[in-house]
Amino acid sequence: MLNDRSTSELISESLSHALDPEQQRRVEQQLQTSDDCRRFAALSRIIQDSVSDIALKCFEGDPRVAPAMPDECRERLKQKLRTAGSQHSHSGIASALTATITSDSTFQRQPTSSPPAELLNTGLNDSDQRSMKGRFTLLKKLGSGGLGTVWLARDEKLNRSVALKEMNPDAAEFPRAWQRFQREAEITGHLEHPNVVPLYQFGNDTTTGQPFYAMRFVGKRTLVDAIEEYHDRRAAGENVTMDLHRLLTAFIGVCQAIAYAHSRGVIHRDLKPENVALDNFGQVIVLDWGLARIMDEQDSGGLLSGDRLNAESAYHETMAGEIIGTPLYMAPEQAAGNLEDVDHRTDIYGLGAILFAMLTGSAPHQNSSQADERRIPITELLKIISSQATPRPRDVAGGIPSDLEAICMKAMQFKQHSRYQSALEVSDAVQQWIAGRSERRQNYANARSECRELRSTTQAAVRDLERNVRFMASLPPIQELIDGLRDSESAQTVQSCRERLALIFGGLLRTNCDFCSVSFAQVTGDEFRQLVRIERQLTDASNVRAIPASRLVSGTLSPCMKKGLAGHPDEVQVSLASECSLSGPGHPSSASRLYATVPVFDQVTEDVFGFVLSEASLDRLIESQVRDRFRARGKLFVIDNDGRVLLQTDRDGNRIHDQDGERMSEVSTCWDGVLPTLTAQGEFVDEQDHATYAARIELVKGRYSLYLALSLADR
Repeated sequence: MLNDRSTSELISESLSHALDPEQQRRVEQQLQTSDDCRRFAALSRIIQDSVSDIALKCFEGDPRVAPAMPDECRERLKQKLRTAGSQHSHSGIASALTATITSDSTFQRQPTSSPPAELLNTGLNDSDQRSMKGRFTLLKKLGSGGLGTVWLARDEKLNRSVALKEMNPDAAEFPRAWQRFQREAEITGHLEHPNVVPLYQFGNDTTTGQPFYAMRFVGKRTLVDAIEEYHDRRAAGENVTMDLHRLLTAFIGVCQAIAYAHSRGVIHRDLKPENVALDNFGQVIVLDWGLARIMDEQDSGGLLSGDRLNAESAYHETMAGEIIGTPLYMAPEQAAGNLEDVDHRTDIYGLGAILFAMLTGSAPHQNSSQADERRIPITELLKIISSQATPRPRDVAGGIPSDLEAICMKAMQFKQHSRYQSALEVSDAVQQWIAGRSERRQNYANARSECRELRSTTQAAVRDLERNVRFMASLPPIQELIDGLRDSESAQTVQSCRERLALIFGGLLRTNCDFCSVSFAQVTGDEFRQLVRIERQLTDASNVRAIPASRLVSGTLSPCMKKGLAGHPDEVQVSLASECSLSGPGHPSSASRLYATVPVFDQVTEDVFGFVLSEASLDRLIESQVRDRFRARGKLFVIDNDGRVLLQTDRDGNRIHDQDGERMSEVSTCWDGVLPTLTAQGEFVDEQDHATYAARIELVKGRYSLYLALSLADR
C-alpha cells in the first residue's frame, strides 16, 4: 500500500474533497481492507491539519493562530515554509500531503518528501549558559521537554527566585507549538488557587523573540521523592505514621486544586506524582498544565507537527495527540484514544492513580508494562490498560489499610460512572479516613487493653478452679469417707460423710456460677465409681442438686482422669472436654467444658484412693467476664484449642448462638491469616486497619489454649 502512489494521491486529494464518486468509492474500499491505508490516511490528516492549514493561516497573517508570536518570528516561519515547499520526493509513506507555497500565496497539493529536518527536529539547545535580556536572569536549567525548557531564574526587579519556562527554538518554528505554549500559560494563569503554581508574567524574550512565562519557583522536590522516602522508611521498619499522614495531606491538596480547576472548566489530563511539587513547609503545587483541556472544547486531534511520531521512548513521558497522558498513570478511556470520552472523571482516575502510588510505591500500570523481564511495546501496554481490570493496591504491596484501598479502587474504577464523580468527593473520603483514624486508633487501643484484661481474668479464673478443686480434695470428710469404706460395719458413717461432702460441694457451686459439677470418685484398676456428685441443672443454672446414689456413674477411666491420678498430692491436672468425656445420665458432652482433676490419697496406706474432679463451663466463665468487664464495641469470638467457636457476641455484647461450635475459619475468612502470628507470638495486632485484634489464653502452658478474636470493623 505504501508504494501505491496512485492510491496515496487519491487519499491526499480526498482531504480537499476533490474526488469524483468512482475515486471516492475506491478510497473507501482501500480504507476498509488495509490497515496501512488507514494509518496513511490518519497521518495525511495530521499533516494537513498541523502544516498546511495552520501554515496557510500563519502565512496570511491570521493573528488567531498564535497571537503571541512576534512579527519577526512570523516572518522566519514564512521563510521556513517556503523552504519546506521547495523540497519534495516520492518515496514511501513520506508522500504525505505537505503544502507547497506558491508565489500568489496559495497552496497546491503535491506529493512531496518527508518533512524537512527543520520541521521534524525537536532537539533542545542543551547549553546551560544561555543569557536573557530584560527583567530575568537565567541561573540554571532545571529540566526540558519537547515544547519548552524550564530555568531557575532571578527576578531582578523584585530580587526573588522564579521558575521560567521558555519555548525551545526548534518548537518555535511551528505555529501550533505557539498555540499550545500560550494555551498552557493561559490555563495556568487562569487557575488562581493556592495549590496551582502562580503565573507571574508572560512575554517574549527580546533576544530570541521566543515566548516565555515566569512562575513561582517551588523547588525540585516532588511527590515522587516523598513517596520514595516513605516506602524506604517503611521497609526499614521505622514508624511511618506521620509520613503517611503528610502524604495524604498533600494528596488532599492535589484534590482541592483539581476540584478548583474543574470548577473553572479545566481538565488536567496528566495527573501523576511527578507533576506535584512539594516544599518543606507543607505547600503542595500542581504543575504542568500543558495537556489541560477546557471542558466542552474539542481537541485539535492529531500530533503537533513538531512532536516526534515515535512514542516508544518513554513510558513516563507525556504523549501528545490522540493518546494524551502518561501511560503508567493513564485512565482506560485515554489509553483507548477515545478523546470524546475524556472528561473530569478522567482526572478522578488520575487522583486514584496518585493514591495508588502512595500506597504501593509504584505506578498503577507498572507491572503491566513489563513481561518476562522485558518492557512491552507501548501499543500493547495501552491495549492492556484499555481492556483489563484496574489493578488492586494489595496485589502489589501488603499492609495497606483496607479503607484507603477502597477509596483508591473507587477512584480508579474501569467505568467512569462507577468512580467518584468529583475531586471533592475523593478529598472528603480521604479526610474522613484521616479524621476517623485517631478515633479508630484510640478505640483499638482501648479494645486491646480490655482483651488483655479479659485474657488475664480468664487465666485467673482457671487458677481459681485449680485452687478450689485442690481445697475440695483436702476436706476432712473425704478421709472419713475413705476410712468408713474400709470398715464394712460403718455404713452410717459413710452416708454421713457423703451428705457432708455434698453440702460443701453444693455451697461451692452456688458461689461459683462457672462451675458445672464437682464429684469424688473411687478408683479400682482402670475403673472408677462416683461416691459423691453435685451438679448444676442444665435447664436452670440456679438449681444445684446432689445426685442420688442410684444415679451415680461408674466406668472406665478417661485420659484426663489417668493424668490426674498420675500426679502428686495437690497437683491439679487441667484438661479440655476432648480428654475427659463422661457418659451416662447428667453428663452431657460439651466442647466448652474445662476439667480439673486432683488425686486423693489414703492417709493411712498412702496409696491412691481416687480423685476429685471439677467441671467448669468455659463459655459461661468467659461470658460472665465479658458481661462484667468488656466494654469494647466489636464482635468478640472465643475459639477453643481446635479452632471451634465457643462463644460469639455482637457489637453490643449480646451472645450469638447460631455459630457456636463452627470452625472459626468458616466464620471468618481472615482467621487463617491471623492464626500463624497468633500461634507464634501469642497476639495479633492490626497496625494498619485497627480492625482486628486476637490473643491467646494459655490454660495449660504448652498444651491447652483458648483464643480471643475481636473485630472492630463496621462491615
